[in-house]
Amino acid sequence: MTSAINIVIETERLIIRRATVEDVDLFFSLWTDPEVMTNVGFPQGLRTTRDNIRRRIERQGASEFDELLVVELKLVKQPLGECFMHAPNDEGVASTDVKLIPSAWGNKFGIEIKRALLTHLFANTDCVAVEATPNKENVASIRMQEAVGGVRISEGTFEFPPEMSAYTAPVHHYVYRVERATWAP
Repeated sequence: MTSAINIVIETERLIIRRATVEDVDLFFSLWTDPEVMTNVGFPQGLRTTRDNIRRRIERQGASEFDELLVVELKLVKQPLGECFMHAPNDEGVASTDVKLIPSAWGNKFGIEIKRALLTHLFANTDCVAVEATPNKENVASIRMQEAVGGVRISEGTFEFPPEMSAYTAPVHHYVYRVERATWAP
């Protein structure tokens, strides 16, 4: 049951709320799904357990920044995925991330979520920009970044530590940025 206290953002169709221990199965399902996690370097899914996820959720603070957030369909309270907002760094740049269950793909939920996260970050922090790093192969994520006004500013490759090489893959990504000065929700 969604508590009003846990709600961070509401959009026309969605609720974005703080994760609770009741969401362990959602995170486990998302994070161990190769279809979801391949684009972030885990082609066999993330190696984790429900207990690890539960402990992470139990340690979360009250802030919506740098904590796990759940995305739900507003009318039926059906979980669709997760999102994340990193607080601005020393240069004033925040970042976001969105992961949806495959059955939710193709409904423009990602754009709605990303737009809501940007609006929230620009209204509630002093960030000068918000960045995201979609995998170069993730066309849907790239379209989401561009649909909200993101501009490709660079590209790079994230490499995992050598001890993780048996179950990870390098992530070739673009860096997209939305500037406060040009943000138009």
